[in-house]
Amino acid sequence: MSDQYGFQEPRSQSAPEERGESLGALIGRYWVLFRRFYWVLILTSIACVAAAYFWTDRQPRIYQATSKLIFHESRPNVFGKQFERVELVDPGGRWQFEQFWNTQKEVLGSKWFARRVVEREGLLDAPGFLPASAQQLDEDERMKRAVNTLQSVAVYSLQRDSRVGLIQVRYEDPELAARIADGISETYVEYIREFQTGGLRQLANWFDDYVSTKREELDQASSELQKYQRDNNILSHSFEDRREMAAEGLASVSEQHREVQARLFAEEALLNQLENMESSGEDLRALGDLVDSPALKRGLDRESELLERRAELTTRYLDEYPEVRAVDEQLAVVRQSIDEEIGRIRSAVANRAAVTRRNTESLQDEIERHKAEIAELNQIGFRYTEMRDSTETLRLHYESVLGRTNELDLNALYESEIIQVLENADVPSSPISPQVPLNLAVGLLLGLFVGGSIMVLIDALDTTVKTEDHVTKYTSRPILGMLPAVNASAVKGVEKFGVSALDTLTHTAPRSSFAEAIKTLRTNLMFMAPDNPPHVLLMTSPGPGEGKTLTSVNMAIALAQSGQRTLVIDSDMRRPRVHKALGMDNKVGLSEAIAGERPFTECVRPTGIENLEVMTCGPVPPNPSELLQTERFRKLVRDLRDNYDRVIFDSPPLAAVSDALVLSHSADVVLLILKFGQTRQELLRRSIEQLESIGAPFGGTVLNDIDENAGYGYAYYYRYRYDEPGDAPSKKGGKMAS
Repeated sequence: MSDQYGFQEPRSQSAPEERGESLGALIGRYWVLFRRFYWVLILTSIACVAAAYFWTDRQPRIYQATSKLIFHESRPNVFGKQFERVELVDPGGRWQFEQFWNTQKEVLGSKWFARRVVEREGLLDAPGFLPASAQQLDEDERMKRAVNTLQSVAVYSLQRDSRVGLIQVRYEDPELAARIADGISETYVEYIREFQTGGLRQLANWFDDYVSTKREELDQASSELQKYQRDNNILSHSFEDRREMAAEGLASVSEQHREVQARLFAEEALLNQLENMESSGEDLRALGDLVDSPALKRGLDRESELLERRAELTTRYLDEYPEVRAVDEQLAVVRQSIDEEIGRIRSAVANRAAVTRRNTESLQDEIERHKAEIAELNQIGFRYTEMRDSTETLRLHYESVLGRTNELDLNALYESEIIQVLENADVPSSPISPQVPLNLAVGLLLGLFVGGSIMVLIDALDTTVKTEDHVTKYTSRPILGMLPAVNASAVKGVEKFGVSALDTLTHTAPRSSFAEAIKTLRTNLMFMAPDNPPHVLLMTSPGPGEGKTLTSVNMAIALAQSGQRTLVIDSDMRRPRVHKALGMDNKVGLSEAIAGERPFTECVRPTGIENLEVMTCGPVPPNPSELLQTERFRKLVRDLRDNYDRVIFDSPPLAAVSDALVLSHSADVVLLILKFGQTRQELLRRSIEQLESIGAPFGGTVLNDIDENAGYGYAYYYRYRYDEPGDAPSKKGGKMAS
């Protein structure tokens, strides 16, 4: 049936995301909260201001006395460039002064300094400084309390953009406050002078002892140096000459050693090559290319000539020819000479290699001797240099410390005035605390904050339906109508059919804003499926008292005014109300028609409004749900469809009974009536889930009883209203009949 009238099936996905309110809507919302609960702000503000006043009145009067200290920058050195000025307390320049002040503030706030002030000013016996009960305590305990009291009443700060320190004492006795402030300033200046002078004297005494110690160390070091020179025959000039000669001798021998070693490498290489040639069977005549031997070269040349001569002869004669044999004999003699020369060369190479090796070893021994001599001289020289440098360092250190001692002695005689009392404290004439205007202002702000918090909490705890987002959060079905709230006093002069003129306002005041809203609902409903508008409408709500009957009757009137033959049926057979709205009795009606006791034509009655008839509930049956599920009821609905253009069922609420769910299967569209500021969102969610779970043709919702001054953007809909001549205007706070 839902598809027939253009309604989509229930969505399976989750509800759309909640959209945040715009800034304008949020401001309007809280403006409405203020208009509704402004008395909360007034009450909390009055209560907090009164509490602040009474609290302030009970506080003791506190007076503040202020003394000032000035911190001079470091002065030029009065002793000149020859001596250094020593300042143990140096406020420093612009960038260092802040760190200096933070340090001195810790000194001023310390228990040690507070005890010194108490002792100097005799505050233990000062009247009013300690409570009378403290006089019974021993002196140590009284001193602890006095120190704690002084630390709690004194405040230390810097005057802005200056080098002036402020000592502020806040106390109930103005004269004692001034006395304490001056006592702190003077005690601090005394402490700084003692620290500067006493510290310098202590340093000077320490330096005197240190100088004596260093003098003894210097004398002992000088004696040890002289003894070492005597023991090692060290005279500065002769010692340096010995070291230089030893170094030159080492350099000369090292150079000779390198040259001899090079020759040794060459001879050994040649000898190794000869041995390799012998072992591999190579022709040793190749030595002619390796060594410079004229005899060997001549023998090889002669052998070559004889071989050429023999080769020439053998081309003509046999080997036995006399000339050939003479050449062979000469070759044998030459070759024997070559072999003998090669033997002499090999022996000469071996002899030279052996001699060169012995020379190398001899030079190496000489090098080691020179190195040992140089090492011994270096050891003596290192120790001598070490002792000489140590003695010189001690002498320079002694002279430096001696000069510093003289400077400290001179500084100790000079009294610095780098920190002074700039201004003594005046006895205050008026208290600084409590500050009545400030405390009252704080009380007012606190009251406004508490009141605002209460208002916001009330709004946060309100989970009723008040905006379109509250509805669209749970369903995609549209809000088909928004009905404004109408003050009952505004319709006193309007004709009424039943107990309230509101129930038939669309007929009696057709140009009112409420009637226009009903007509808008009618138009929206009909245009949901313009080719086949819904025939049977079911009006229900999540809970009771949310305007189902009011909307059903006025909707029926609007449909009748459009020329459609309309029947409104009171299907709430537990708490029927349609008959009261139209000023009728409830003797006959729906229950009898379903039970078959009367035909439906006898149960339908005219209302006095053209095209509109009504079927009241009739006698209340004991089993309404069972009656609505019978075949007779379904036949009744079919008969009503044939006889009327539009049929509207006013059903019970969904949260109470299941009658509306049963009726929904006989309807073409179900409208869920919601009451602004009353219908709970959770109840709305459950009602929508109930309708969607059974596949009811849920068409949308109607939000009624909307206060146009409630914010939330509803004033836009009702800014232009149609008032009948003589109609009183709507007022805030109106209530609708249910």
